Amino acid sequence: MLRKAYEARQKLNTLLATLYPEYSNAVAIHGLEALNEGAKTLSSAVEVIAGTRNVMGVSAPVLELSKAPESTLALPVEVCNIQAKRRELIETLIAIAEYEKEMIRLGAEIARVKRVVTMLEKILIPRLINTIRYLMMKFDEMEREDKVRSMKIKAILLQRT
Repeated sequence: MLRKAYEARQKLNTLLATLYPEYSNAVAIHGLEALNEGAKTLSSAVEVIAGTRNVMGVSAPVLELSKAPESTLALPVEVCNIQAKRRELIETLIAIAEYEKEMIRLGAEIARVKRVVTMLEKILIPRLINTIRYLMMKFDEMEREDKVRSMKIKAILLQRT
C-alpha cells in the first residue's frame, strides 16, 4: 500500500510539474482575472463513487471517479492542455486519498493489535503462568498431605491389630 501511495505521489508531482509552467504561461498571457472568469463557466461537478472493502479485517475506502468536470466553452490554447490533464489529475488525487486513508486505518489497527499483544505478553500470560504454578504447588501439597494422612491411618490400623 505504501508503494502504491508513493508511486501515486510521484505521478502527481510529475503531473503538477508539467502543468505549473503551462498555467503560469496562461496567467502571464491572459491574466489571472480572465482565467478565473473562464473557470467559473466550466462545469465544476465532480462525482466520486465511494465504497468500502475489507482488508485484513479493516474497512478500507474505495473511491472511483464517475464524472469529471468538462469544459463548456472554447478556452485559450494555453489552457486546453491543462484542461486535458484535469481528469488524470483528479484520478491521481482520488487514488492518493484512498491509499493514504487505507494506510491510516491499517496503521491504527496495527497499533491496536500491538497493544493487545503487548498486554497478553506482559500481563495476561505471566498471570496465567503464576496461577498455574500456584495451583500445581497447591495440588502437590494436597497430595503430600493425603500421603501423610494415609500413612498415619495405616500405622494406626496396624497398631490396633
